[in-house]
Amino acid sequence: MKGGITRRLEEVLKSLDEKQLKKALYLTENNPKLERQHQWIEETARTCLANKDNKKTCEQAIKDTRNKVHETMSLPLDDTSLEGLDQYLTPNIPVSEPEVKEQEEVKVKQVKTDAELYEECEECHVATASARFADICAEKPDEAGSCELIGRSLENENTEPVDWLKAMVETAEKAQGKAKEEMVGTITELTEYLERRNSPFLKALDREVENAETTTIPAHTEEPAEDRS
Repeated sequence: MKGGITRRLEEVLKSLDEKQLKKALYLTENNPKLERQHQWIEETARTCLANKDNKKTCEQAIKDTRNKVHETMSLPLDDTSLEGLDQYLTPNIPVSEPEVKEQEEVKVKQVKTDAELYEECEECHVATASARFADICAEKPDEAGSCELIGRSLENENTEPVDWLKAMVETAEKAQGKAKEEMVGTITELTEYLERRNSPFLKALDREVENAETTTIPAHTEEPAEDRS
């Protein structure tokens, strides 16, 4: 692997070193050459979500995935010699035509299953959108304005999806120019996806907005002096 893929994998490794699973998911999403790495990171994310009270389990899962990703970019693929070539070959075992067809069908089902799993993972979509926000903040700092909320959310591994949504909305409202356009587009795409799934994240966000409005203290109206006893 060379060029863009190698650079992208280096960014993925850096994200895993910093335990930024959301960013690692974004970096490997929708790239056929990084499909295998994306699946590993998704499995790690699910492990961490299932072990929120056990940081050691999550950290070990991230470490293992980081090592697997590193191995895929450190193979001696530029070596033109034939030494060790046999290690990259599968055993030469005759396979019947029906078995070949069955294996191909299984591969197709696995690809569909992975796509379906991602479609059902609302937290994964929120993570992807938040990672995009972080990129916009880094690429266009002058137009993005204050990205403090996004930065704090990235640093806190316990940030909930609803908090991510609030942080993205507030950040987009303060942005300008191209950065604002890209942020709004990202939120719009995410919102449409969550609405299609009738997501509880949007409902929770609406409740928080309503609570914030109802708890606002109304202005005090003085009684006319002539009505005072």
